[in-house]
Amino acid sequence: MGADHSMMDMKLAAADGPARVTFEPGGTAFTLEAEESITLRLDPVLAPSVEINMWPNGISVWLPYPGESDYIILDSDDHEVARLW
Repeated sequence: MGADHSMMDMKLAAADGPARVTFEPGGTAFTLEAEESITLRLDPVLAPSVEINMWPNGISVWLPYPGESDYIILDSDDHEVARLW
């Protein structure tokens, strides 16, 4: 990622109950309890290429691969829990 880009955040939440959030194509997954969330931090230039699919108890996030930058996953306290690619 170039130094001239700031990062943006996309918050993903489990509203009513447990949900599995999977980041594809790598298959990295997290299970969230009701009202719990995680945040995807990425270069805003890549945001239009992110595809998000939802169904009961699941969220699938398809990321451009390989990305031009790292994709950073943060927990609800803004602590980094994973870095993809």
